[in-house]
Amino acid sequence: MHKKASWLLLVLWAIGLLCALLAYGQRQLSDFDPNGELLHRTTAPDFDASLVAILEKQGIQPGSVIHVGTQYRCYCDTLTTPHQTQLTAKLGSNFRQVRLIVEDVPELAAMLEAVPALIVLDKQNQLRYLGPYATGYGCFTGKNLVEQVVSYTTQLPYAGAVINTDATGCFC
Repeated sequence: MHKKASWLLLVLWAIGLLCALLAYGQRQLSDFDPNGELLHRTTAPDFDASLVAILEKQGIQPGSVIHVGTQYRCYCDTLTTPHQTQLTAKLGSNFRQVRLIVEDVPELAAMLEAVPALIVLDKQNQLRYLGPYATGYGCFTGKNLVEQVVSYTTQLPYAGAVINTDATGCFC
């Protein structure tokens, strides 16, 4: 009887631990564009040009990979460092790295409900990508989007920007 009770307690402990991990993990997941604000804005015919103009006012030049973070440096923001390193290595020295604090650019803060976000401008100052670095728990167990971003950035001829609003992951 004592052995059965021990096994039962072990099984109940394991189930409780798994339930706690699942509940914690679900709290870490959020939508990149929860209210559809960015998606709605992208329907405007001049969205790309207006975003590029906002970035130009911040002194951002063509050929930039822009990391949009928060001044509070939340945990999710720190998880993008490996993705930034991969992106830099794959795009090479043709692109400069820029960090923007979303609170410092009200026009950008109005359209981005979640950060960290990635914006890529090509050498012709055309918007190539706007969206997250990755999806999934902690943005490291899901889908790493670096390869896709590189392909969007180097695709010729230019077919327009890719705006990724449908993503779930670790966002602030």
